Amino acid sequence: MSITLYTAPDCLRCKIVKEFLAERGQEYTAYDFKADKDIFNAYYRANRSAIYRNPEGVEFPIFDDGTVIKQGTGEILAYLLSGRVLEACVTRSELLHGWISGLNVSACPAGQEDNFVTLVRLLAKGGLTVELHADGRRADLLQRVLDEGHVSRVVLDVVAPAALYPAIAGGEIAQEDLKRSIALTRGHKDHLIRLVVSAYAGEGGAMTRVTPVEVAEAAKMVFEACGDRMLPVFIEAQQVQGLEKLEDQALLPYRSKVRASLVKAEIRKPEAH
Repeated sequence: MSITLYTAPDCLRCKIVKEFLAERGQEYTAYDFKADKDIFNAYYRANRSAIYRNPEGVEFPIFDDGTVIKQGTGEILAYLLSGRVLEACVTRSELLHGWISGLNVSACPAGQEDNFVTLVRLLAKGGLTVELHADGRRADLLQRVLDEGHVSRVVLDVVAPAALYPAIAGGEIAQEDLKRSIALTRGHKDHLIRLVVSAYAGEGGAMTRVTPVEVAEAAKMVFEACGDRMLPVFIEAQQVQGLEKLEDQALLPYRSKVRASLVKAEIRKPEAH
């Protein structure tokens, strides 16, 4: 397997990947997109459809082993640790400027716990500020990751009422697991609990969103798990292509229903770091 990295000057995320490859003794070829602009431009033109651009431009590093193209430190390290097995729980980071997200501890496949913990450790020790996501499942692994002390922010996303969890999150949620996840999240100095207006493929495959009544059922589930009507929670819609953008006033029917269980619920706009 021949590895090629495309990097940027003074790129912390690129440095983390290079150091990981060096520690493993894996050979690679690196091209800087400025110093080797002719090589990078040719590569970019040939692979434009597979290369992601964030709001500030092409995301570096880019990894290519002739089989897959990976971008972003989290996704590249996950691939190097365990092939494509961690793709369900390690996705593109939506955060910039030293932060990294895209890490969902609840979606970690069984048997990959050590690799997930190692990944979080590598990212934090490399100098990135880690935002960890959970959805109420795998509280055991959430605790293990938090105990290492490398997570700067925890976001607990309750994505649906229990009946819809398999369709939306990919697995069932247990009340005791949710209870423990809420307690762990609240115990972190920087945390956020969200009720997500999730988008998912409904009957016939068409994209749809959970309804205000369904989000209210999720809020009731949260209240029954924590027993605290004053729990601060935020309502935020998942924005996807093919569905109308949902924010601000459009979320008021959700907030109204949710407050029957959680009286401090507020509508939240996504933040960027």
